[in-house]
Amino acid sequence: MIKKIRFLLIFFLIKCVPLYSQQVSLGAEIFGAASYYGSKFYGNKTASGEVLDRDELTCAHPSLPFGTMLEVTNLANNKWCIVRVNDRGPYAHGRVIDVTHKAARHLGMFGSGIIKVKITIVGDHSTIYIGRPESVLESSTDLVKYESPKKPQIPLKQKNNVVKTKPSKIITKKRASRKKKH
Repeated sequence: MIKKIRFLLIFFLIKCVPLYSQQVSLGAEIFGAASYYGSKFYGNKTASGEVLDRDELTCAHPSLPFGTMLEVTNLANNKWCIVRVNDRGPYAHGRVIDVTHKAARHLGMFGSGIIKVKITIVGDHSTIYIGRPESVLESSTDLVKYESPKKPQIPLKQKNNVVKTKPSKIITKKRASRKKKH
């Protein structure tokens, strides 16, 4: 009886380890090199069973679960985009992620091909939980009634305390005589 309990305990312990290792840690950062898919891969099935489409924001990562949402930032120009893991790879040494052409366009990586990136885990199961402040503001404008900020009050210029009067008759006559002489 004790042997059966030990066996079941060890079996469930070993069975749960891979499940535990598949947990994503929101906010975790990964640094490394990124590349983009070659044209020959488009139209083929990915490891998740989806068809690879160049016009979707998806990527390949060696170990993160399918559906994990990643914010990829190009460290050279600070451009970024959010992609969804739907494939395994890259298999080239030193690379941590392969992105589609649409993501590569967002990241500005077509000139160099391989770039250094910072990858932040921002969601799982195709849902984003962590967003950049500007993207949160853009997506939440429907929910919050927007009140335009009050315009700052600019103080009016102080007027000089000079009183304007009409020129005297003597000055007017002198000006008229000068005009006649010329």
